[in-house]
Amino acid sequence: YKRQPYWLKEKHSQGLFTVNDKNLIGKPENDPAISITMKFSVQGEPVSFNVPLIYKWTDPVKGELKRPFEVVPPLFINFPQPVYVFADQTPKKISVLLKSASAATRKGNLKLDLPAGWRTDPAFFGFELKQQGEEQTFTFNVFPGQQELDGDMNAIVESEGKKFSNSLLTIQYDHIPIQTLLPAAQAKLVRMNLKKEGAVIGYIRGAGDDIPGSLRNLGYEVWEMKNEEVTATNLKKVDAVVLGVRALNTNERLRFFMPDLLNYVKEGGTMIVQYNTNNDLEIDKDKFSPYPLTLSRERVTEENSEVRILKPEHPVLNFPNKISSKDFEGWVQERGLYFPSAWGDQFDAVLSMNDKGEPARNGSLLVAKYGEGHYVYTGLSFFRVTEHEIYFLRNVFGIVVFYQLAYFKPGKYFSYLHKI
Repeated sequence: YKRQPYWLKEKHSQGLFTVNDKNLIGKPENDPAISITMKFSVQGEPVSFNVPLIYKWTDPVKGELKRPFEVVPPLFINFPQPVYVFADQTPKKISVLLKSASAATRKGNLKLDLPAGWRTDPAFFGFELKQQGEEQTFTFNVFPGQQELDGDMNAIVESEGKKFSNSLLTIQYDHIPIQTLLPAAQAKLVRMNLKKEGAVIGYIRGAGDDIPGSLRNLGYEVWEMKNEEVTATNLKKVDAVVLGVRALNTNERLRFFMPDLLNYVKEGGTMIVQYNTNNDLEIDKDKFSPYPLTLSRERVTEENSEVRILKPEHPVLNFPNKISSKDFEGWVQERGLYFPSAWGDQFDAVLSMNDKGEPARNGSLLVAKYGEGHYVYTGLSFFRVTEHEIYFLRNVFGIVVFYQLAYFKPGKYFSYLHKI
């Protein structure tokens, strides 16, 4: 299709796009879908030039707008999320949005193409879309196979003897032209034998990340707590509390309810604090941790750097799931950033890593017992989204380690969960 950027038509390897037509390499964008040749005669001399066909309209607020004319499939299929995790053989309901780009009535069948040993109920849905822009949502029960895997799920539409399997992604901002991407209608499937402790997680947002959705995908109930909801009474209702990335830098109210959070830990709760920068803190440097903790600018930028286990017998790496260096394969971007450079003896440093030629960084994951509970500080890049959707790149990354949260009460400990 004429609007899919040529370097995104084929799957690409790490850091390298696949372009079958070498003549296209170096072009900043696709040629127009349709061009019109204008021919003139100026004082007897022929003059011609090409003009791209564009669509122009008037917005009541922004005035005259325009966008390229696009040649797209008649039907689009979109999944609401890029990854689905199955911790056991329990089926999941997966919805699929079907949208028509055709002015004519389109009839057909919608089905999901799954890995061997997986199935859906029903096997397919019949549909009828009568006009352009009409949408329908269909929900399949997806039954996973018995074996662990990291695979793909593809949505396919059969209509009028043809098959369509593109989703629609529109990038629209005031300062750039509208961009239309037509990636494959595909989502990642992860089947793993995953043990889970706890049920309800309180999440306090920072600068913004997708971790709440990822935790829900793993089967947790996530309460995205507003500032006024972070009270001693409400904290008793959750099994763990997670602070979003840079929460200490962006939430000026944290200084007021941090005493309740630390007391929640002291009485048997678990709190995980994700990375923060070491300047522009909205809270005194000695007030967000029960023990001395010095933030720094130390980081590990090489995503494939060796991860060394400092305390292999530590409960954080053994309950409820066994965690090893293998779980750090397929990491995305840096290992982590703004690691603490110094900490009190009450903390256990669990992991060690470093970039080539640099000293070991041992502050990526620190765990401390505090009262009856546990306080965890981590600079590991758990927050990296699994699917980057920008004009130049659309990629689903491989398995990376995420959270495996268990509430810290006697005999129960914090570790990690795996996530795509």
